[in-house]
Amino acid sequence: MELAMEANHADGPPRKKSRHLVEQNLAKRDLAALPYDILVNIFKYLDLKTIGVCATLCSTLNNVSKDSSLYQKVTLKYNMNKEFLESFVSKISYPKELCIEYKFFDNHSDFEDYSEFDRYVRIALTKCGEFVQSIRIDSCRNDDILLLLSECVNLKELALYRCKSSFQTLTSITTLTTIKCVSCHFPQKIASEVIKSNEGLRKLYLSDNTNVNVNEVCENLSRYNDHMREIYFSERKKLRAKSLRTLGRLTKLRSLALVSGTGFECDPEDSLEQIAAGCSKLERLIIYGWKEINDDNLMAILHMCTQLKELDLRGLNITIRSCREAALSLPFLKTMDVIKCNRVKKSQLAKLKQDFIEIDIPLE
Repeated sequence: MELAMEANHADGPPRKKSRHLVEQNLAKRDLAALPYDILVNIFKYLDLKTIGVCATLCSTLNNVSKDSSLYQKVTLKYNMNKEFLESFVSKISYPKELCIEYKFFDNHSDFEDYSEFDRYVRIALTKCGEFVQSIRIDSCRNDDILLLLSECVNLKELALYRCKSSFQTLTSITTLTTIKCVSCHFPQKIASEVIKSNEGLRKLYLSDNTNVNVNEVCENLSRYNDHMREIYFSERKKLRAKSLRTLGRLTKLRSLALVSGTGFECDPEDSLEQIAAGCSKLERLIIYGWKEINDDNLMAILHMCTQLKELDLRGLNITIRSCREAALSLPFLKTMDVIKCNRVKKSQLAKLKQDFIEIDIPLE
C-alpha cells in the first residue's frame, strides 16, 4: 500500500504539469487556426517587438510575421540591436514609408560609429528603395547613405533633418510632390536645382538650412512649379521683395508661411499686393516677425484673399485697424493671431474678441 501511495504521489505533479501544457497548446492552436488574413489584421495592431515574440511561438505565426503588409511603414533607429535589425530588414519587402533615424546631431555632438547601422540602412534602401514613396532621414552625415536616395525612383515625399551631404543624386529625382528640409547643410545651388527638377512639387518646407538661397527658390518655384499648394520659409538668407513678388504666379497656392529669423529686414514694397492678386485662394497665411509690414501693406491681402481661414501676423508693425478689417472682410476666418504686434493693445484685442466670438483670437 505504501508503494501504491508513493506511486500516486509521484504521478500527481506530472499530471498537473501535463494538463497545463495541454491548455497552453490548445490556446496556441486556437490562435494559429484563425484564417491567415485575420491573423495579419491582428498583427497590424502589434508593435515590432511583440510581432517578433509571436513569430517564435509556432511556424504559422512565424509565417504571418513575415507578411509584407505589416511593414508598409518602416522605422530604422541607430539604437536597435544587431539581431533585431537583421531579422527586421530581412522581412521588409515593399514598404511605402521609410524612416531612418541616426542619433540627434548638433554642432556639439561627439563622433559616433554607425558602420553597423549603416550596413542595414544600405540593405534596406538597395532592396526596397524602388517601392518607397515617402522617406524621412534624421541626422545622417554619411554621403554614401544619402547617395542611395537614387534607389528611390518612385519617391513622392522627402523629409531631411540635420543632414549633411553632397546630395548629388537628389537632382536626379523627378517624382517629388513634397520636400521638407530642416537644418540641413547643402552645397551651393543644390536646393534650387532639386526644386527645378520636380515640376509636380506641391508642398515645400524649408527651415534654417545652410546654403539655401530662398530668393532663387522663389524664382524657380514661379517658373517650374505651378502646382504649388503649400510653402513654408524660415531661412537665414534675407528674402527680397523682388523675389517674393514672383510667388504671385502660383495661382493654386493655399498655404503660405513666411517666418522670420534674420531673413526679413527689407521693405515689402508691393510684394504682398502681387501675392494677393495671384494667390486669391489662399486659406492659410503666416507672416511672422516682418516688422517692416504695416497696415497699408496688408490691406490688399485682407481684401482680395477672401478664402482665408487662418491668419498669423505675429510681430508685424500693424495696428488694431488691420485686425478689425480682417475680421470684417474674411467670412471664413477661424483663427487670427497678432501676439507680439507692439502697436496692438491687449485691451483692443479683448474688445475685438468680444465682437467676433466666432474667431479664435489669442490674447497672450
